[in-house]
Parts: sequence; C-alpha cells; structure tokens
Amino acid sequence: MPEQAGDPLWEAGHVPTAEELGEATRRLDLAMVRLNAAVARRLDLSPAELMAITHVNAAGTLGPSELAHRIDVTTGAVTALVDRLTERGHLERRPHPSDRRKLLVQVTPDALDEVMRHVMPLVQDIRALASGFSEEERATIGRYLEGLIAVIERHARDDGGDA
Repeated sequence: MPEQAGDPLWEAGHVPTAEELGEATRRLDLAMVRLNAAVARRLDLSPAELMAITHVNAAGTLGPSELAHRIDVTTGAVTALVDRLTERGHLERRPHPSDRRKLLVQVTPDALDEVMRHVMPLVQDIRALASGFSEEERATIGRYLEGLIAVIERHARDDGGDA
C-alpha cells in the first residue's frame, strides 16, 4: 500500500533494502516534480521558465546555447524564453567578458529574492530534518545523495550511448 504524504516509510531502526531505497527515490522524484510545478505556479512562471531561472542561478551566468542544452530545448525556444524572462525582469543579458559576439544571461537580484522567498521555508525544513541525524548518518546520506545525483545525471545525458 502506498504511503500517504508525511507518513514515515520505515520504522526507526529499519535498514531499508536497495529496492526500498529505489522506491523512495521514485517517490522523491514525483514529489520534486509536484514541488517544482507548485513553485512555478506561485511565481507565475511556467515550469520551463522556473527551470531556466534555476539553471542560470546555479551557474551564475550562462550563454543561451548552454541554457538550451541544460533545459533540453532548441536555441530558438530558449531565445523566446529568455526574452519573456528578461521582459518580466527575471533575467538580464550582459556581454560575454571575452567574446564580443556572445551574450550571457543572469538572474536579476529581484527575481532571486522572489524565488528565495518561496523556497526558504523548504530550505529551512530540510536543514531541520538533516540536523536530526548524527554526523555519521549525514555522511552516509550525503554519499548516497551524491551517488544518486551522479547516476541520474548519467542517465539524463542524451549522448546516444547506453544509459
């Protein structure tokens, strides 16, 4: 039977199997999709626009081609997306420091403030959850999450090779 939101999946002291961790990872993915849709809606953005802001913010600045690659859209689609986000004051274009032919985009301080206002309660809840674990447990969780991220990134690459 599927767990309800907020119900613990395992009793304290239960060591989850690899299958159970896989199922929890699937549930985490679904929860993240719902969270991203909710945050985008609260910010009056499309999920693609929120994803673009998130990628640009994480990188500091990105060229349009790199942004298109990261969010898996065409360069034409990313141009239209950047135009919309620039008009709304979420992104700004600036010249590339070493190539006059290129532009970079970055998140505006106002947009970052608005996004952070919506995600800080989540960040605080995650920090509170993590603080309830011992250092050894956090080290194990950290190793698992870093490995999980690497596996997901490897499977997300669209390089034509085996996933």
